[in-house]
Amino acid sequence: MSEAPPPRADIPPIFQTSAAKPDRLVHLIPDELAAAVPDHPLFAYARAARPQDGFVDVSCWRFANAVNRASWYLRYLLGPPRDFATVGYMGPSDLRYFLFMFGAIKVGYKMPFLSPRNNLEGHLNVLEGVDCNVFLRAKETNIDPILDKRPMLSWVVPELDDFLEDFPVATYPYTKTFEDAWSDPCLVLHTTGSTGLPNPITWKVGILSTYEAWRTIPSVDGYVSTTEIYQQSRRAYTSMPLFHTSGLNAGITWAMLLGVTLVYGAPQVVPNAAYTDEMHQFAGVDASMGAPSIYEELSRDPQALERINRLHYVVASGAPLSHNAGDLISKHTRRLAPSIEDWPYFRWHPSHSGIEMRETVDGLYELFLVKDPNLKLYQGVFNTFPDVSEWSMKDLYSRHPDPSKPYLYMYRCRRDDVIVLSNGEKIAPALMEATLMSNPLIKGAMIVGQGQFQPVVLIELFTDPPHDPKARYQILESLAPAHGKLDQYHVLFADPAKPIRYLGQGKIQRKSTYALYEKEIEELYRAVDEGNEELRFWNVPDLEVHDTVEIARWLGLLITQVTGLGALEQDRDIFPAGVDSLQVMQMTRELRFQAKRLGLAEATDLFPPASIYTHPTIAQLADYIGHRLTGQNLSNGIPGGESSNAHMQTLLHRYAASLPHSSGLSPLPPTQNMVVLLTGSTGSLGSYLLDALQEDPNVTRIICLNRSANAAEKQVQFSFERGLNAIDPSRVELLQADLSRPLLGLEETTYERLQQSVTHILHNQWAVNFNWSLSTFDPLIRGVRHLIDLAHTSQRHAFIMFISSVSAVGSWANPGPVPEEPIHDFHVASRMGHGQSKLISECLLDQATRVSGVRSASCRVGIVAGPVEQALGLWNPQEYIPSIIISSPHLNAFPITFPSRDQIDWIPVDKASKILLEILSHASQQPPTNANTATSQMQVFHVINPQSTSWSKFAPDMLASYPDSLDLAAVDFETWMRLLEVVATTTTDTDTTDVPAVKLLDFFRRASTEHADARQLSSLKAQQASPALCTLGKVNARWLRNWMVQWGWTEYAHEYEY
Repeated sequence: MSEAPPPRADIPPIFQTSAAKPDRLVHLIPDELAAAVPDHPLFAYARAARPQDGFVDVSCWRFANAVNRASWYLRYLLGPPRDFATVGYMGPSDLRYFLFMFGAIKVGYKMPFLSPRNNLEGHLNVLEGVDCNVFLRAKETNIDPILDKRPMLSWVVPELDDFLEDFPVATYPYTKTFEDAWSDPCLVLHTTGSTGLPNPITWKVGILSTYEAWRTIPSVDGYVSTTEIYQQSRRAYTSMPLFHTSGLNAGITWAMLLGVTLVYGAPQVVPNAAYTDEMHQFAGVDASMGAPSIYEELSRDPQALERINRLHYVVASGAPLSHNAGDLISKHTRRLAPSIEDWPYFRWHPSHSGIEMRETVDGLYELFLVKDPNLKLYQGVFNTFPDVSEWSMKDLYSRHPDPSKPYLYMYRCRRDDVIVLSNGEKIAPALMEATLMSNPLIKGAMIVGQGQFQPVVLIELFTDPPHDPKARYQILESLAPAHGKLDQYHVLFADPAKPIRYLGQGKIQRKSTYALYEKEIEELYRAVDEGNEELRFWNVPDLEVHDTVEIARWLGLLITQVTGLGALEQDRDIFPAGVDSLQVMQMTRELRFQAKRLGLAEATDLFPPASIYTHPTIAQLADYIGHRLTGQNLSNGIPGGESSNAHMQTLLHRYAASLPHSSGLSPLPPTQNMVVLLTGSTGSLGSYLLDALQEDPNVTRIICLNRSANAAEKQVQFSFERGLNAIDPSRVELLQADLSRPLLGLEETTYERLQQSVTHILHNQWAVNFNWSLSTFDPLIRGVRHLIDLAHTSQRHAFIMFISSVSAVGSWANPGPVPEEPIHDFHVASRMGHGQSKLISECLLDQATRVSGVRSASCRVGIVAGPVEQALGLWNPQEYIPSIIISSPHLNAFPITFPSRDQIDWIPVDKASKILLEILSHASQQPPTNANTATSQMQVFHVINPQSTSWSKFAPDMLASYPDSLDLAAVDFETWMRLLEVVATTTTDTDTTDVPAVKLLDFFRRASTEHADARQLSSLKAQQASPALCTLGKVNARWLRNWMVQWGWTEYAHEYEY
């Protein structure tokens, strides 16, 4: 066994960073190395298939001589080139790829390198794209199928040993300067073809020089260049193919620029884990690079890991490496860089990369290269694409969770691979797939499910898949928890007769593989929805429906199995206990299985997910199930099942009964040197409220309470993206808090500081989830009570203003408009937990004012639209109004009626924030509402646009706001709905970004059957409190066009000066 050499202590001067020249022509470097260090081993390759048989070193002189020999060979064989004519080559993965690449550049040809893994159609697409009419091949490479379809001149090239002969040849002359050669085409690579046919990409000479330029990047802010780490090794094994970018990068960077001898295995051996382990043993290497699948397998072999312990580093390239494998390997390689626990993360150079990370969805950031003339030598992509000003790599990353490391990013997936589920949730499948493939039983895994509620995972095993569903589920159970978004119902095992299709480095060819299994995937979704008995997995007995006691016992078993939670009390809400939407779907399916077993034909419709959300305790759900399965009330006195209004009263009593008593209202808070406690500052409205508070000279300090641990990072990012003021750390403090816990989940000293300083509490934080039942909002109502306690004990007489919702009075049916005053009739709340919880909180605040003397106000806010005072910011396209406007061009129609949502009283978010602060200032200084302070009550304001219009009146303006190139038909809402349903049937596996209304199809169906909303809300008090509300003006075409600019209609951007 060959020993790995020690780290390099003496690097030849030509390889040292000080010798790097950003404007050096890479194809001339072999001649320079031959003159400076002729005997230095540049490359090495295996003599035979077995690494034990030794290696052949290729010195700098020998390699340069071979490049010149290849140059003369091409010149004599093909003659003088014209216009950088294309000459193809295909052969085994050996040094001839470098010889022909550099030789072609010297002579004046450009050479396409085709991946042997492409199919015939892919090969032809690349060759036709670059007009290739000459093709060279190694003798063992068969290109007859290509020549049959595309006749070309073709020659068999000499063997590698023939080019590496020691007999010297003259240096092939090359006289162009760096500037002259910069834009010369030299190499043709191609896209992966993962989503279709591979397409050619022509590289120019200048892009190769970026490898040299990167070596000159200065070290700043603790940044350690990867080239500094790579150069610590002396011999590195690589299994990366030389027809691939990663293989070419390794040869140029490691061998020719850093002086690391690059060692190749036998080209006739397909790289695999066992062979790589042998190379680690017998090739005398101290570093290794290859496809992640190889290191996944090595990480499961203790002996292989011990041999990895001899390596300075491992480079996994071309696809994600699972966290399990990476964690194991990182503990065995030598520590050449700090923070080894951060191995999955990338850090971009802050001044020499031109990289911008732009947040896209759900905390994912897309990598953009922004063209900078000062970085010309470092940004090779703009040498290839000179006419673009920025370039998206189409890769998505997540930021490091530690706020002190905002510069670290972890790769998640390709942008095109993001799966958008029907509920709007987005899944980045790459790391989940990598984790699945870290299981020794699994060869390949691909996650699909665009437009579905639940993703499906297609799994290819190394052995034939088991037929027993429970045996199949055991495979998933053996995995790490990274597959948490998957469930056992949605697993499809690949048929050995139809193997998953792969690209290089173990990547799956997603489009063709999906097409191969599209029918099976659709059948699986249908079987799950229909409650197919063969898909049952849970080990629970058959359900007996004699009484609710038995049903409740059965439910307890099911919930324990599905969630992994311990036994739950029968009157405990299952959602705060940890049940999520995926587990609701799993429970729903088991209920459907049971209903089918009992012979109920309508089993699929009996138990929609909403039935669990609206009966969130075991007791309530048991009653519901018993009634649905038998048509009888089987309740035997199990707690639960009270009416909605009774439940609201119970919750109000729970938090109001113990309110402290006071003899009168607290004094008025100060109007200057205000300290405002703002909850929910990272949301859309919250960000604008914080911005408005920062602009108020009477506010000296703002304390923001948010649920997330990285709220400070989010706040800075959101403020930047929305064009708001930068966060002033001298005035703004961001704290992580849990309002449902005593002391708001804060340290006692922090809470005491709030008691001493806060003058105003602006409570904006609330969950927007219209699936949740009232019980699930219990912790949020408890949070209101805890804020009341803070206000009551505050030394500066804190005033509370609650951001409520018009849904708190969504079922108002009394004569006349809804008054701006407290309402204790629970019938007026909308029939959703969201609106009901808002009304309970209003009632709780009103009682706190009456009983405890806490001054308070509630603002019932209507629809908050996008900002209109600047182009930055965005009205969320997933909300129903933006989704109509964005989707309509793809339906070629726009609804000019919307009966159930006819009233338009929207307020832009940037204006709403200023209106709310005017109301806060006004309301906090109002005297008691009655001479008898004991009868004083909470103030109420309706924050809606007083100058409302109707959908039918505004529809012509909306239609006129579309670009002239769009000719949309004006249709009624029912017709528009039918068109949307047609489009929805064709967008199952495509991105719904362009047609977001598809994801709200159920909402629009309900809206089409609802009666017109005749409810009116008085807003006189709000107008008296806020001059900005009085002068707001109607929703107008200019606002609409501004929103359209934010949604991507750039035709109107020139109309606005901000």
